Amino acid sequence: MVKELRIISYPPSASHFNLNSLEDKEHQILIACPSPPPEAVKLGKAIAVPPGEFSIDIILDKLPSHFYPDFVHLSARNMSFIPRELEKLKCPKLMKIGDTFHLGDGSLTSIVEYCQLLQCDYHWGYQGVQHLHFFVEAGLKNVFWLPGTPVIDHYIPQKQESNSSYDYDIVFRGSQSKHHIYRSRLLTFLQDSGINIDISRKPYIECLEDYRKSRIVFNCGLNSDSNRRIFEVLMAGGFLLTDRLSVQSGLFSLFQEGVDLECYGDENELLQKIDFYLNNPQKAEQIALSGHQKLIYRYNQQAMWQKLYRYVLQGEIEAPFRLEQDRRVLYFDKPRNEKAFDVRLKVYELIQEIHRLNSRIKLLYWKGANKELLSDLADLPRLDITYANSSEALTGIENWCEKVGVKQQVDLQCLDLEQNNLPQYQMILVDFPDTLTAIEQLGEEVEATIAESGFLLIVGKSKTWKKEIINAFLRKHGLLPVNLCFENSNR
Repeated sequence: MVKELRIISYPPSASHFNLNSLEDKEHQILIACPSPPPEAVKLGKAIAVPPGEFSIDIILDKLPSHFYPDFVHLSARNMSFIPRELEKLKCPKLMKIGDTFHLGDGSLTSIVEYCQLLQCDYHWGYQGVQHLHFFVEAGLKNVFWLPGTPVIDHYIPQKQESNSSYDYDIVFRGSQSKHHIYRSRLLTFLQDSGINIDISRKPYIECLEDYRKSRIVFNCGLNSDSNRRIFEVLMAGGFLLTDRLSVQSGLFSLFQEGVDLECYGDENELLQKIDFYLNNPQKAEQIALSGHQKLIYRYNQQAMWQKLYRYVLQGEIEAPFRLEQDRRVLYFDKPRNEKAFDVRLKVYELIQEIHRLNSRIKLLYWKGANKELLSDLADLPRLDITYANSSEALTGIENWCEKVGVKQQVDLQCLDLEQNNLPQYQMILVDFPDTLTAIEQLGEEVEATIAESGFLLIVGKSKTWKKEIINAFLRKHGLLPVNLCFENSNR
C-alpha cells in the first residue's frame, strides 16, 4: 500500500475523506490542511495546520504511529501557504503544478518562484504542459507531466447502444467568468449564428451525463490550455470539439485530431465542424468511441497514479510524460543566466495575458536577438508570429527554430520597409536599442508596420536617459509610452 501525505492550503469537505474501495486497497492518504473537518481528524485522516507559514514539525508531531508517508504531495496554488523545513520528512517531496495561464496570485512567475522556494524532489504538471520547460530551466528537479485524469473524479458511463436521438445538439457545461474572454466570445458567436447550443452549469455527474446525451460537446480552454473538460468529456464518452492547442501542449501526443476528438482554430472552422458533424452523426459517434476507449485504456485515473508512483518511488517514467513532445526542454542555456530568464518569463507572461484577451494577434519580432524568447512565444496558438531580419540573421534563427521544434509556428521573413502596403501588426516586439542612432532607426523601421491601436513592446534594461529619449521618440510618432516593470517579484 502506498502511503501519501498531502499538504494543501484549503480545507476539503468531509466527503473528500471518504475514500473509495480502490483507494483503500492501494492508496492510503493523510491530509494536512487548515481547518480540516473534526471527524476526519478523529479518524486519523487529517492533521490541522496554520493557513500561512509554519514548520513541518507541526505535522511530524501529529503523524499517527502507523503512518509514515512514502511521499509528500504539495500543490502550487496558494503562494502564502509555506510549509518550512520539508527536508525533515525523509521521503520524496512532490509538487503539483496547475493553472499558469493568467496573471494574478497564481501567475506563471509566482508559481515558478514558489517551487524554487520549497525545492521539492519532483514537479509534475497536469494542465500547462507547454510551460514546464520554464520549470526545467529554473533549475527544478525531475519535472514531468501526467494528463488531466488524476485531478478529476472517476466516472464510468452507463453502456448504451449507438444513439439515433439525442437530448441536445451541442452543449457547453462550465464557467463564463471574467477570465474566460475568448470562450465567452465564441459562445456568443455561436448563439448569434443560430447554433442550437445549450449553455449551463450543473453538478459534476450531471455534466458528464449530458456529454453522452449531446451530439457535440463544445470546449474552449482558458488560454489555450488542456483543461479538465477535455478528459471529462472523453471519459464520459462524448464527442469533443475543442480549441486547437499547440504541439507543445502535449494533447496530440495523447489523442489524434479527427480520430479521437475534433478541433477548431477560429470561428469559421468552428462553424464548419459543427455543420459537418451534425450532418454526419455516425462519424461523430465513431470519434467519440475512439477517444473514450483510448482514455479509459491508456490514461485512466488508476493508470496515471501508477505512473506517478513508479517514477517517484522507482525512478521509472516513459514517453511522452518525460516532456519529449516539447524539444525546448533540451535546449536552454547552461549555465542559466538568471536575469535573462526572468525577463523572458515575464515578457512571455505579459504577452500570454494579451493572448487571453484577444481572439488572434499578429506579432512582429523585429531584428530580435533573443531566440529563446521567440521559441517561448511559439506555443501561443492564436499568436501569429513573424520574425524579420537580414537573410544572414534569419539563417541562425531558422536553425534554432528547427532545433527546438517551433519552425512551423514562426514565419521568418526579410521585410522590405520601402515597399507599399506593408503588413500591419497589432504587436511589435523589439530589443532595447544600444545607441542613439539605433533608437532613431527603430522609429523609421517599425512606424509603418504598427496597426492602429497597436502595441510596441521594447524589451530590455537600460539607463534612465535612454528611456527618456525613447519616450520622446514615441510621443513624436503619436505613441503613448508606458513603462512596465516587475519590481515586486518575490525573488
